[in-house]
Amino acid sequence: MLFETLKIKDIKTDLGKWVKMVRKKQNLSQDQLAEILNMSRITIQNLEGGKNITIDTLLKVFRHFDALEKFNDFVQEEIKNNSYKSLY
Repeated sequence: MLFETLKIKDIKTDLGKWVKMVRKKQNLSQDQLAEILNMSRITIQNLEGGKNITIDTLLKVFRHFDALEKFNDFVQEEIKNNSYKSLY
């Protein structure tokens, strides 16, 4: 793993797999999830297929599957741990 590089494509693929997995755990079709989130089935299909999506789409999906707070906690922790005091 030392010489392997994490690729954006791989992350998008993994996110798509995760969305599909949690959607199916809730016994939702792509159509049903799309309707709940007020988006098209094609958007859900693209997300699950690892294609380009908007951050808004991803955040709505995170919120629906109760992952938004965990994601936000990660972001806040990164901000906190990497903050630099102003030089001014």
